[in-house]
Amino acid sequence: MTMQRRTFLRISAVGATGVGLSLLGTGPAPAAVSPLGTAPTTPFAVGVRRYNWTRGSRPCTTYVYYPATGTAGGNPVTDAPVAGGVFPVYNMTHGLGSSPQNSLFIIRALASAGFVVPAPHFNHNFNDVNNGNTSKDVSQILTNTLALNASGPLAGHINTGIGVGVSGHSLGGMVTHGLLTSWPDSRIVSANPQSCVDMGNPSSSVNAKVLFVHGDRDSTTQYSSARQAYSEITWPKAFLTFVGGSHTSFWSDQRFPRTVVDWARWTMYGDTAARDRLPADASGSNTRWEAQLGGDTPGGPAVYSLVAQHSGKAADIYEASTAAGARLVQYTANSRPNQQFEFVDAGAGHVRVKARHSGLFLQPAGTTTGADIVQQTDSGATGQQWRVVDHGGDVISLVNRESGLAMDVWEYSTANSARITQYTYSGNANQRFARRRV
Repeated sequence: MTMQRRTFLRISAVGATGVGLSLLGTGPAPAAVSPLGTAPTTPFAVGVRRYNWTRGSRPCTTYVYYPATGTAGGNPVTDAPVAGGVFPVYNMTHGLGSSPQNSLFIIRALASAGFVVPAPHFNHNFNDVNNGNTSKDVSQILTNTLALNASGPLAGHINTGIGVGVSGHSLGGMVTHGLLTSWPDSRIVSANPQSCVDMGNPSSSVNAKVLFVHGDRDSTTQYSSARQAYSEITWPKAFLTFVGGSHTSFWSDQRFPRTVVDWARWTMYGDTAARDRLPADASGSNTRWEAQLGGDTPGGPAVYSLVAQHSGKAADIYEASTAAGARLVQYTANSRPNQQFEFVDAGAGHVRVKARHSGLFLQPAGTTTGADIVQQTDSGATGQQWRVVDHGGDVISLVNRESGLAMDVWEYSTANSARITQYTYSGNANQRFARRRV
């Protein structure tokens, strides 16, 4: 069933004060000057300049925050001298009734980490967000920000060659997602829609790494709509869920800016250490981290076959079906994609197992012993999450998070097409699979 898109929303003018987060370290030491393309190693002070831009007759007043000289950790300083270095652009668009100043907890974190952050101050209008005018405004603001590299106080300090990043909360999140879908900006290489709704189908002209952040009890913007948006886009992508979180409750949680900064540093500076920090920085009580990042593999994420130890036969989606509900069986190992699986980090020590040929995820058909393992559409449910038991030598067992039962070749069968089910965990050979890189 297709979910209704462009859901209208009403948001109270909630402000959030900056909480002085340090995401790269603390202390008064001046920030290191980084050459083009390398991530800064210490935080910067933050400066801000106001630009009264327009797009035609539409006002696009923008506060541009940037790494500045001085001691890190204080409030943004108006017209402060820019720090030494060349920095990528990462936009931040606020929500209804808010302002850049009410979003400093995330803007300051990005600027301190080494980004030029244009933050427009919009008098948001629902029609303009839903008809694309505000997304087009942000595209113009990105163009104007990049042009600051040619003259003026920021000249020579903006990286204009690697693309741009965009982020936003609520209506700003919708504007951000709109730039990836219905009103695409092909310059975007990194995006972070926060508390958004789905604004359309992904555009083939945008090739961005996208991090969604949302509370699953958000009564203003539907969590299910953001989940649809996430399911539609291709990797690299990730979703940070604040379990039990509301529309804005995660603003005061340091895991939010830390994860966003990690994402920005990886996607725009190529900082693989930041990428590798993501699961830890996003984890803890009341969060769920899901990611399909692809690692360093040029052709895509790491892909594996799963070979049952007792039979030597591979886990296989029966008859290469792409239908939801198709069974997992064992079959003579071959090189076909219905025997190939991606392991997707689900957070909290669990993974999801994605069938390469269909894009669907493995889960039991029920919670009882003997239930078949089948493939289903992405739901984010615990039934699609598995704990990996490592037996050494790339041999693993998989224990389902919801049922607590292990993936098991039924009755030790060695026959082709024998069904793979779930059963009480024993660690026996019919519950052990060699995970082999394809």
